[in-house]
Order: sequence, then C-alpha cells, then structure tokens
Amino acid sequence: MRPSYVLRRCERHEIMELIERYHPYGGASAAFTYVFAVWEGGRPVAAYCWMPPPFGASKSVCEEAPQGVLALSRMVAVPRDERELNHVSKPLRRQMRVMIDRDRWPVLITYSDESLGHTGHVYKCSGWKKTVRSPMKYYLNEEGVRVSKYTNGKSRDTSDLERGHGFIQRWEHWSVEPGQAQARMEAAGWKREPTGKTWASGNPAHRWVKSTQLELI
Repeated sequence: MRPSYVLRRCERHEIMELIERYHPYGGASAAFTYVFAVWEGGRPVAAYCWMPPPFGASKSVCEEAPQGVLALSRMVAVPRDERELNHVSKPLRRQMRVMIDRDRWPVLITYSDESLGHTGHVYKCSGWKKTVRSPMKYYLNEEGVRVSKYTNGKSRDTSDLERGHGFIQRWEHWSVEPGQAQARMEAAGWKREPTGKTWASGNPAHRWVKSTQLELI
C-alpha cells in the first residue's frame, strides 16, 4: 500500500535547518549513513538521521556483530500544527522495514533523553523494545548546543564545555534473533576487507563491502 506521505532519502544539508531550529540538541554529526525526510510543499517537515554508534555502544548491544548496529541519531519534526503528517512513527516504521538494508544493519538502536522529558512514545509505537536505562553526562558548547565527547572516533577535550546530568533510555529493534546477526550479514554477502589505509593509531583501516557473487556450498 502506498503511504499517504512523501518520504525520501536526502542529503544532510537539506535537513540541517530543521534540526537546528526544532531539535533540542540544536546540532548533528558531520556525516550520516542514511538521512530520510518527509516532504510537504517543497520543504522537509520531519527528518530521520542514522549512523553507526561508537564501537563500545555497538558492542554492548550486539557483541557478536557490533559492525551490524545502526543508530537513529536524530529525529525531528516541525510542530504538529505546521504539518499534515499525523504520526512521525509511520515514516519511521517504513524506514526500518523497507528503506534500510537490514541485512547490513540487523540491529537498530536509539535513545530517549529523559532530561528533555522524552518518554520514547514514538519508538514504542514503531515497534522498538525498551532495554537499558543509564545515567548520562552531556556537554554543551558556547552556543548551548549539545555536543558529543567524541569527535572523529576520539575523545575530545571537554574542559571548555558545560556539563549536565540525566538519564537515557535505550531502545532496540532486531531483524533477527540475538546470536544470528553475524550469520545474517554473511549470508547476504557482507564481508570486511582492508582499505589499504591506516588509522592514526597505526591500526589498518577496513570497510564492509557486499560480495556480488556468493559461494554455493
């Protein structure tokens, strides 16, 4: 059945004004794996940004295949009276079921920030499972925008940032049973290969590629 809304994949720059104006954090990562937006009248009225979480977070969710974990990093919409879209959960469900490669990303995670009064209602409506609730620290820059303590995969100097505390609730959505994520990726042809480059740490860099020819056993 064709949805009643216009949802398409787009570029980060197309939705940054929406994030800066309406998302409580006021900012976003410099790059995403997927960016989707609902469009009305030639403008985005809801946006969803996906990216791999830090390795430690991925491993805590799926130890066997942390490389198969993808996080919904930002979700934002204009106020209800400024859009025709009734439920932001409907486009989210479509992304999870149809638009994201669930062979490459069998595990999805996201978080609701209780310090902002978030209950995770949209995630519950979209079929996510509530899992771990944890205390958290957050950091604000000079403009009052929340920023990560990590940048380019490394810890940043937080001495000039304002700190806050709260609780954060993790939500998960698995397309496979726990313990089957690695097998799902391998069965679909996804494999890890070296890029020929080296990280600043000296470790070799790798990337995940999908084989066009699967071996028949």
